[in-house]
Amino acid sequence: MKLSLKKSIEAHDGSVWSLSVKKNEIFGQPLLLASGSTDKQVNIYSLTSENYDLYETLDSSVHRKTISSVSWRPNTLNNQLILASSSFDTTTSIWGKEPNDSDFELLALIEGHENEVKSCQWSHNGKYLATCSRDKSVWIWEADEYSEEFECVAVLQEHDQDIKNVAWHPEQLMLATSSYDDTIKIYIPYEDDWECVSSLEGHEGTVWCSAFEAGLDTDSTRLVTCSDDSTLKVWEMIHDGTDDNEGQIWEVQSQLPDYGHSRQIYGCAWNEKNGLIASTGADGKLVVYKEKGQRGTGEWDILAEIFDAHKEYEINCVIWINENTLATGGDDGSVNIWSLS
Repeated sequence: MKLSLKKSIEAHDGSVWSLSVKKNEIFGQPLLLASGSTDKQVNIYSLTSENYDLYETLDSSVHRKTISSVSWRPNTLNNQLILASSSFDTTTSIWGKEPNDSDFELLALIEGHENEVKSCQWSHNGKYLATCSRDKSVWIWEADEYSEEFECVAVLQEHDQDIKNVAWHPEQLMLATSSYDDTIKIYIPYEDDWECVSSLEGHEGTVWCSAFEAGLDTDSTRLVTCSDDSTLKVWEMIHDGTDDNEGQIWEVQSQLPDYGHSRQIYGCAWNEKNGLIASTGADGKLVVYKEKGQRGTGEWDILAEIFDAHKEYEINCVIWINENTLATGGDDGSVNIWSLS
């Protein structure tokens, strides 16, 4: 297999830190790609045009500092386009657009964190928005159907250091958080509250990102994580004792080939269609992995890789657009679209 560059978009005047794909709720086809940057801007690009044309740039005066994360809300009222954008200015903005409107408008500005908000992500059902911060806390917000009112239903403080990333399971209410304390915490709703049911320990450096496996009609739950220690680990939940208040037991099922990256790995993504995993990092590489044989063997091969994917710059994030198309964001301010063929 080979990775080839389809389009390099000169998107921002600063590093691109986050990407999010909006899909058609009925057909599952990708519609829009949002990007957030240190230049305090959020750009939105069309995924239905051959040239990935700029769809809209949101009002950059709303946030005073870096845009750390962007996330599209699924299952919206009347097919509204709803985007969450978190910032180092301690706030998260909510943007909305009706199908027939010309521009996005600011619907809400969420406050509560004491320090930089590092990541935000909507749950699979669109009911909850999770945010995490340098203040070592994770907040879970319940949104009304109009995306205008947000109630904080939980403040989770299980990590000892800054929390870098939040990631929801794409099919159930399960949240993973990644931290500078080298751990990943797993949370689920329990008796009208949210509880930490497991702490995953095994990395020897900051855990930058995590992604759940999805869409493969499996009975077990797996998670991929990436770290400052230059490794990618695939974890499997081997025991779910939450009904008996025992928590969950997770084990490292496999470590992806360690010759994939030579430096910190900042981003990872799990393809819901074909089970491929993609990763990016400080060495400027984009790597795609495929599991050997049947699912769960614990053995992975590098399917494709490309060096200097953003020239000499580090790559901060990667996302699957569909089963054979990816997007990456780098310190060069570019959003690159890649084809796997």
